Amino acid sequence: MSSPQPRPGSRRRIAGERRPRTAEGTAPAVTQDLAPAPTPVAGPVVDPVVDPAPPPAPKPPRSRPARPPRSPRPGPSRLVLGLLGALALVLVVVAAVLGLGVWNVGTVREQSQVDEATREAPSAAERAAATVLSYDYRSLGADEKAAERYMTPSYRKQYASTFDNLVRPHAPALHAKVTAQVKASGVSHADPHRVNVLVYVNQTTVSTANGGEPQQALNRVMLTMQQQGGTWKVDGMTSY
Repeated sequence: MSSPQPRPGSRRRIAGERRPRTAEGTAPAVTQDLAPAPTPVAGPVVDPVVDPAPPPAPKPPRSRPARPPRSPRPGPSRLVLGLLGALALVLVVVAAVLGLGVWNVGTVREQSQVDEATREAPSAAERAAATVLSYDYRSLGADEKAAERYMTPSYRKQYASTFDNLVRPHAPALHAKVTAQVKASGVSHADPHRVNVLVYVNQTTVSTANGGEPQQALNRVMLTMQQQGGTWKVDGMTSY
């Protein structure tokens, strides 16, 4: 089916075009409807037909790229720290044990030496006292030499001075004879190489001063015994 053909001299109006007024005997003029001039108003002009464009969205601030987090510096693990702590504890314990062991060995050794000196020195002191505190006016030289065998060199000089000043001048004149008999002894103080021994001595004296009758006296004598060359010697003597 064919579409109707337009009549000659006629055309289709376009949008906004008004039908023209025609005068008799004249062809209608085609005019275009012009919009009236807009009335000026205060403020920005807004097209009533077209919506105003929204303001451009603010650009987001340019952010710096995030730095990757720093990985912590590698440190000793808990296992390593535990092993180090255990090792330190072991070293402390070992040092304490070794120190304690050395201290114990030294203490035990010293105590052993003191015990040995306590056993040996009293018997040597008793033999020395019986000889040193005895003499006979008829054998003064031999008695002096016998006593010196129990003395240290330093005390031997002191004994010789006393013997020469007191015994040797008076014993022959009085026909004095002294015999010493040890009754008991005890340790007053002991070190590994030096011991003080208190000796109880009963001295019997016979002389012309008492008419030839024996005279007894119980004396207490402190003998300082010094170990020299494995032998206990008298290094001092004090009577009480």
